[in-house]
Formats: sequence, structure tokens, C-alpha cells
Amino acid sequence: MSRSNDFAQAFATSHTEAGLQRVSIAHILQKVQSDPSFIFSEELRKGAGLCPMRRKTDMDDADKVTVNTLLAYLFERLRDHIAKALPLDEARRVMLPIPPRSPHGLDPADRVAMAAASREALAEVLRDSTCHLLDGLITGWAAELLAEEEFYRAQGSGEISSYAAATFVLRSVLEESAMYQRAGYDVLSITKTGSHTAIHICWALVEAAPLLVPGKDAAFYDDLVRRSLKQIVPLSMASLGMLVHYMEASGIEPHDGLAIHLLPKNQTAFQLDENGLICLNPEPIQVFAKRDEQRYTGCPAFYTPNLIKLYLDIVASLAMDYGVYDRLQGR
Repeated sequence: MSRSNDFAQAFATSHTEAGLQRVSIAHILQKVQSDPSFIFSEELRKGAGLCPMRRKTDMDDADKVTVNTLLAYLFERLRDHIAKALPLDEARRVMLPIPPRSPHGLDPADRVAMAAASREALAEVLRDSTCHLLDGLITGWAAELLAEEEFYRAQGSGEISSYAAATFVLRSVLEESAMYQRAGYDVLSITKTGSHTAIHICWALVEAAPLLVPGKDAAFYDDLVRRSLKQIVPLSMASLGMLVHYMEASGIEPHDGLAIHLLPKNQTAFQLDENGLICLNPEPIQVFAKRDEQRYTGCPAFYTPNLIKLYLDIVASLAMDYGVYDRLQGR
């Protein structure tokens, strides 16, 4: 057993050892929400004054603060769009798309075939399909934002909504940022990559439950997973480099880099805390920082209320719907 706050404390300490300083964007978001005109300010474009410009690489950190602030703001619309546009059947079950290029050739709507598939194939199809479902919803969100921006531009009145303003400024920052251009990132690729990571971790949490506490029924696991989310959230507060290294070292991230694989039995990421909830093991933490990196904000989804919870709600409901907990017993 471990204490529930062991991981968060160890992770924060390891970031400090790597020479990384955490920059919380929560108060910048509050300023944007109270004064939307701040979106157009030169101060926001320079990292809201949180990254002193002493070297060329400091601009990378400033861009990171600006981009993640605007993404976190726009993710409020993403959260609401997903909740509204999530496809449900008559029984209120989430409808999954057929994953393209899947080696299994399974349609998630074919319940008989899904029930007959191996548990590895079941897990891979559900993970793959969930990511593609979110990809489509994210594309719809981005299209709505661009349409709103274009609407105000066509009016020619000079008026603009705060979300359209954030969309315009975010796109311009991404296009002008040397760091984001080197990586080839735009709004869609950043958001889809982040959502895939979130979905991957949510499925790993679901799959860890019967490994850690065998012999329980699905209702027990569903309750355990949902109550354990707060223990897993510290991952979203990390720098990207530290997150990737932790996932690789602990077995969450497979060697081929594809987020479709069932969580291995020998994973070392998830364990139980003193209250019987699933928490993260600090032992696989590896101190790491990219060259010249000084600051990190954590994932913008962390700053958007209930967005990560929404991702887990989707995954947990699918796990119940497809009998995942029963299928993973005894492996």
C-alpha cells in the first residue's frame, strides 16, 4: 500500500530536480474570463509575463504558456461539444465507429462478434474506436470554432466573440512559434494527440482494476475506477517529457508506441493506496527535461473543469457496456 499523495509529491520533486519550474495558467485563464480583451494583448503573447525573455529558448516557454492558456479556454467548448454530440443509441449506449486499418476487422456494433473476440482483440478495438470517435468530435469542435471566427469576420463590424478571438490568436501564435513549427503542430494535432493520451490512460486505469483487486463484479470495478480518477490526475500536470518517460518506464506505453494494446500484467504504474483506491506508483518516475526547457504548464485539459472526467466517463461506460471487467478476470 502507498499513501495517496506519494506520487504527486515525488513527481513534482523530480521536475524540480530536472530544472523545470511549473507555471500554473489558472490565474491567466481567470484574467481571460474576466477580461476577454486580454486575449489580444501583447502580454499574453509573451507568456503573460511569466517567462522572462533572457534567451531565445525563453520564447519557447512563453509560447507554451500562451498556447496552453488559449487551448484550456477553448477546451470548455470542446467539453460541451463532446457532451452534446456524443453519438448514443436508443439504449443511451455510446456508438463507436469501426476503427480504420484495424487488424481485427471487428465492428463495435456487432455485439456477438465483439463478445466472441479474444480479450486482447476486444481491448484493442475498444481503445482504437474510442480514439477515432474522439477524433471526429474534435474535428467538429474545431470546425465550429473556425465557422464562428469567419462569421464575425464577415460581419465587418469589428465585434468578435471571445472564443473566436481565442481561435484567431491561438492559430497565429502556432503559425509564428518556432517551437510548434518544428514539431509540425496545429490546433487539431495537439488536441487529438492529447485526447489519445488521455483515452489511453483512462483505458489503462480500467484494465488495472481487475489486476489489482481480482474477483469482484463489474459494479465494484466501475465504482473503484471512477473514485480513483483524482489519484491519476497528477499525470496531466506533468511536462510532456516526464509524462512520456513515466509511461514508458511503467509499462503504460507499449514498445511499439501504439496506444491500442491491453495494459500488460507486469505494469508498474498502478497500485492501491491506503484507502483501497487505485493510485500511481512513484518508483518508475524518471528525471528528464528537454534541452533548454525551463518551464512546464501541464496539459491544458487539466485546467478545463470536468474534461478529463468526461473522457473517463466515456471509457468507463464502454467498459461496462462491453463487459470488459468480466473479460479481464483471471488473466
